[in-house]
Amino acid sequence: MHEQVQSAAERFDAALFVTMQNLGPQLISRAQQALTPGQVFMLHFISKEQPCSVSKLAEKMEVNPSAITVMLDRLESNGFVVRVRDTADRRVVNVQLTKDGVTELADVMKVRTRITQHCLSQIEPDQLEGFLQIFEQLARISAAMDIKAIISRDNTSEGSHGSK
Repeated sequence: MHEQVQSAAERFDAALFVTMQNLGPQLISRAQQALTPGQVFMLHFISKEQPCSVSKLAEKMEVNPSAITVMLDRLESNGFVVRVRDTADRRVVNVQLTKDGVTELADVMKVRTRITQHCLSQIEPDQLEGFLQIFEQLARISAAMDIKAIISRDNTSEGSHGSK
């Protein structure tokens, strides 16, 4: 059973890698959108996290706040975001999408949706629902997992897998 799961994991990794190359951040570049993949991610996160503080954005992107400042400067100069001091705590700077930012993000998402629809339309209708259910299940499993516990458990049980 372990070998079957290992083989499935390898096939999954290979397929996910190709899929993410074609439908992930590179899609933005390949579609020649005005935004970089990082900027799209930032705009999307800001739109979902209203209000979104600079520190929350830095934490989500796993970079230091000074790196976010540089990225926000470019988005702000293009008219896609504005920075606003928090009224309750003047030390906190929140970022909001402008009307142009909302429009630009919507345009990118429309392209992404069209490309995804094209790809999904190539799957037989009777297979599509099952694929989506399993993919949604995988998303729930991955969102709920404790990565550190899995890694530590796998490290302590490696010897027992090798003897089977």
